[in-house]
Amino acid sequence: MKKILTTLAAVLCSAITISAQDAQTDRNRTYRITLGNVQYAHHDEKMSAGEAVGKVLSGVLTGKTEVQATKYEEDVKNAIIKGLSGAHRFRYNNGLLQLDDIVKEGNLVADAVITNIQAKSDSRTWKDKDGKTQVTTSYKGLVEAMLTLKDAKTGEIVTNQTFNGFGMGSSSYSDSDKAIRDAIGYLPNRITGWLNKYRPLQANIIEGAAAKKDKQKEVYIDLGSSEGAYVGLHMGVYEVKTIAGREAKSQIGKLKIEAVEGDDISRCKVQSGGKDIKAALDAGEKLKVISID
Repeated sequence: MKKILTTLAAVLCSAITISAQDAQTDRNRTYRITLGNVQYAHHDEKMSAGEAVGKVLSGVLTGKTEVQATKYEEDVKNAIIKGLSGAHRFRYNNGLLQLDDIVKEGNLVADAVITNIQAKSDSRTWKDKDGKTQVTTSYKGLVEAMLTLKDAKTGEIVTNQTFNGFGMGSSSYSDSDKAIRDAIGYLPNRITGWLNKYRPLQANIIEGAAAKKDKQKEVYIDLGSSEGAYVGLHMGVYEVKTIAGREAKSQIGKLKIEAVEGDDISRCKVQSGGKDIKAALDAGEKLKVISID
């Protein structure tokens, strides 16, 4: 009888451990994302955000794609794919997976409308040392695209966002081609940042580390290599309360991961809010941590 009880206890302990691991994994579950319908607006006509949404909806319903080929459109498409591929909790599907593996709850299809590709010129007139009038023309690139996210299983539109790829203020080029390519280069980070806000990484502070007087200097969080933690990741610290059955949170600080020390643990430097974080930990409060990069 004692042997049976011992075995039963071991099974129950294993089940509890597996359940906790499953919950931990599901907290930062990864999803598949696929680039679906890509449309190109005419470059000589302006399009509002509403009209762009209409074009996406039309493409969803008819399956048709309106294409106006230019030398940059493939580059913009590749920039969009790069942006979709870089998010913490999404894995870009390059077409190798079977449809059944993609059409699962939470997986996304991104439809794109490329609304603008151009180089804006600025001319400056000046006189050279011989008194002759010279004209110098510089260019800054502009690329605009709108993405609409749909649930891969239901086809329901989740959200949409317009992205502008501007060359930096100091980046002016004598060549319009270089200006446009410069602008295209800024699209991926904007798209990746958008997806990271849509599905951020989540964790909890599990223990305080270094402290100085009444301020917390370092903490440990339950996010490690298995869920995508990396050195340099910035995370916000939030107090969480339940109000009328709903979760309400307020940010009290900011962390930066300094060392990933295991599958489910990282050491973080407290960048702001050290006093409030220490007070909350001393009071036994549970603090939620959410990625902000």
